[in-house]
Amino acid sequence: MGQYFKAVNLDKKEYVCPWCIGGVAKLIEWAANPQGAIFTMLLRKSSASGGGDYYGPASRDIYLGSNEAENVDLVMQEIFKGVAMEGRPVSPRADSSVGRWAGDRVALIGDYDASKLWDELPSWKNISDEVVRDWNAFMDIPDLKLCLNPDCSCRKGG
Repeated sequence: MGQYFKAVNLDKKEYVCPWCIGGVAKLIEWAANPQGAIFTMLLRKSSASGGGDYYGPASRDIYLGSNEAENVDLVMQEIFKGVAMEGRPVSPRADSSVGRWAGDRVALIGDYDASKLWDELPSWKNISDEVVRDWNAFMDIPDLKLCLNPDCSCRKGG
């Protein structure tokens, strides 16, 4: 079978369950799948923004109008809005997972680890829902989006 891993924040007593975010749990699977990239979002530390940064859910939505001339104007407006945000403060929502683990002690904890932390995780906070919500708002590439699994066994105490 092999060893399974969950992403944990030792300071906040939080975790991300790989199965809750539609992934798999072996170390190589964390490394070779989009779920491993969530650490870029969880560990983001900056008081300002830049190109390609996280601006919140609405920042990635661009509505393209019905005719080509209108499309160009709308796209240019969105580009100008992005340029205007360069270097400005970012104010994620209070329950955001963006930067939530920056500066904390974090690890991938294995179920075979002698610390037995894995067994304590059911009493810790599972932030998988927030991670999926924020990651999918940030990630424009469909193949890299996460899929929330509401029926994961960890939600039933397993």
